[in-house]
Order: sequence, then C-alpha cells, then structure tokens
Amino acid sequence: MLQKTKIRFSKISRRYRAAFALVLFLVAGAAGAFLLAHERQYADATTLTGSMFRPGNIISDNMFYAPNTMTAVDIQRFLEARAPSCVQQPDGPPCIKDFRGDIPARPADAYCNGMAAATNQSAAEMIFRVAQSCGINPQVILVTLQKEQGMITTTRPTNWMYRAAMGFACPDDAPCNDAFGGFFMQVYMGSRQFKVYRQRPDLFQNRYQAGQHHDILYNPNRNCGTQRVLVENQATQGLYIYTPYVPNAAALANLNGTGDSCSAYGNRNFWRTFWQWFGNPHGAVQSAVKPVPDLPEGIEIGLSVASLFELDLPAQQLSRVGAGADLAKLREDITVSDNVTIRITKDGEVATTVSTGALLEFSTVDEAGEIVEIASWTISVLGDVNGDGRVDIADLVAMRMHLAGNRLLIGEFLTAADILPENREVDITDIIRMRQFLAGSIQGLR
Repeated sequence: MLQKTKIRFSKISRRYRAAFALVLFLVAGAAGAFLLAHERQYADATTLTGSMFRPGNIISDNMFYAPNTMTAVDIQRFLEARAPSCVQQPDGPPCIKDFRGDIPARPADAYCNGMAAATNQSAAEMIFRVAQSCGINPQVILVTLQKEQGMITTTRPTNWMYRAAMGFACPDDAPCNDAFGGFFMQVYMGSRQFKVYRQRPDLFQNRYQAGQHHDILYNPNRNCGTQRVLVENQATQGLYIYTPYVPNAAALANLNGTGDSCSAYGNRNFWRTFWQWFGNPHGAVQSAVKPVPDLPEGIEIGLSVASLFELDLPAQQLSRVGAGADLAKLREDITVSDNVTIRITKDGEVATTVSTGALLEFSTVDEAGEIVEIASWTISVLGDVNGDGRVDIADLVAMRMHLAGNRLLIGEFLTAADILPENREVDITDIIRMRQFLAGSIQGLR
C-alpha cells in the first residue's frame, strides 16, 4: 500500500528563526559574495522586454486551455506567497488567501462540465474546480484576477474587487451586471466566457477571429489609431474579445509602468504577469494534477519505513530526492512487488539519474505478456530548482526570483526549493542554506 513517510531534518524554532537566519548569513559571509555577481548576471539575462511581446500570439492555446497545471494546494500556496502580509481590515473583506464562500450548483453545458454545490470553499478550491470544469489553465484565472482588479497582490482588498473579480459583465461604458457579481460567479462565468469565445466566435461577429488579420485599437480613443495584427490562435482571439486593445510602443517600452495617453494595458499586463509569475506563455505545459491509480491486485508500491523521501499521493510526487541519485539508489528506499519494474524517464526518454520533473515509472507484465504502466511519480530533487539535474547557481537564482516575487515556482520545482520545510514555504532560511552549500560551508542540503 502506498504510504506517506515523514522527513527527518533539523527543525528551526520559529522563535529563533530570524536570529538563525542572521547567523547563517554571517557564516556564509565572504564565501558567498562571489555568487552575487553571477546571480545578477543570470537574472539580467532573463529580463523581460517589450520586444518579446507578440501581438498575434499572446499565449499559446496549449497553455491557455491546460486545466491541470496547478492543484488546489498549489493555488493556495501561490495566493499565500503573493501577499503574505495581507491582513483583513476591520472595514474590508478577507484577503484572497483567507477568503471562503459557497459554490452554487452549475449545470453542464457546451462550455463547462458543470459543478456540484459546495459550502465553505476557499478561493483556491474555487479556482481549481472552475479550471477543471471549464478546461482553463488556473494560471490564466490567477493572472486575469490580477489584471482586472489586482486582487492577488493587494494587501487591502475591497468588496468591489470581489464583486467584479474577473471583470465579467463589467463593460467600460456601463455598470456591472449584478447577476454575475461575487467571487465565484466572476471566476466561473469569466472562465466559461473564454470557452464561448473559442467555440462560438460567430456570436461575436467573428471579431479577432484566429487566422485572420484585424485592425486592433490601441485605446478606446479611436484617434489613437490601430495596429494591423494577424491573430494566430484562439487564446489570443479570446483575450482581444475580452479586452479589445493592443499595447502601443509606449506601453511596451515601460512594461511595469505607464506609456502615453494612447496606451492601454490589459493585454500587456496579462502577458507580462504570466511571464513573471509562471514563465514563458508559449512554453511546455507541466501537469500537476494526476489521478491516484488503483493498483492491480497483488501489486504493492511504497516507501520503506526508514526512507528520507516524501511521497505526496494527490500530486503523485516523490520529493527530497538527492541530486545525482540513480535507479539503484532510489530502489534502496522504494518497496515494490517482485512483478514490478521501475525506470526513470525525462521528456519521454529513459534517464540514468534523477532531475526535478523527471518521472519514476512503475510497470508490470499482464497475462498476455504486454507491458502495462501502473503508476508514475514526478520526482522533485532537493535543490534542483530548475530541473537540469544539478544543484548550482542557477537554482539559487530561481529561488531568489521566487522570493522576490519575480518568477514564482510551482509544483515539484517549488518543492525542490523548500530545503528546510518547517513551514512549507520557501523563505530566507532556504536561500541561506543553498548559499552555504554552493560556497562549500556545508556538505549537503538536508
């Protein structure tokens, strides 16, 4: 039977957390100074510029319509990381990380699979369930919530933010439709609308239809002119129907600020925020949601009692694996039936050693002599934050960018960065521990 094992590591009392961090920082001292220049150089090489914006392909269809990129736990951690200092004000609603509400039953239709009624659901659970029902990337929902109301990072949320969270049925030139007010309805109907755009562009006079050139306004002021754009895919088509303006040169020249009187920022902000939070909107889609398989009768897969690994069954993720471990090393901690074969794969190819994002695949042979896969665990290697199989300066940079809020880690990559997981988040003690390791002050990350 699969079971979760506890990790043995030296825990740090919260009372002494700040003092411990300071001591470690001083110990790292000059030995870690040489790392900083390399960190800055690496960060500069990944700086986002307006020249990278593709007006006809803001985000790929594969990425936009990928509902399994985050679990509800991933989303909750994300919300907590974006605004950790947010505390509910006496005159305001709760912070989004603390928000809870009821879900009304929603019928299935051509665009979403419907939802059963539920009570006392967190914002993260609502986002996850809507993503699954409507086939929309939860990262897209999070970015849209930020683009429309800034409610992911705000430290003082307002009732209006929740009432018009996704900007659905809230036109620029008229009041919002109260029938769709409230956080859940906004998330559900806004996500559903993106599917309507994809499947029924005829309902919108084929505006911005994919595969065609369109003259798209820079600004509601028509005197500001238009840009001729070949809309390449349905995700970009939907973004333009939702927010019908393309960023002009001034808006792209100042990605984190304002342009000129003819600038509009909705689609620029969507693209920029997605890049900064989740990486390339045209990159490979990483799935974080996997069904826990029912193992055939007579087959067992689990961890030995003495294992230092940790198994997260809902995510099918094996974490706290040491860098450079091979299959023989993993077999020391994993117990399987005699009729089970194990292998490591990465990007569909058999691998000899582990890396974050690689798979540990379990298979057996059925009665007909056919090989049958029975389980697959995603591997998270301690400290291998970027998934290249090594623990080096690039991983430290990724951790620092996460902590600064510039490029948040999720899934197995976030787990890899959680080196001292007392409070299940990446913080300054993890950064210092990594710097000690890279400077040679300590021999291992555990």
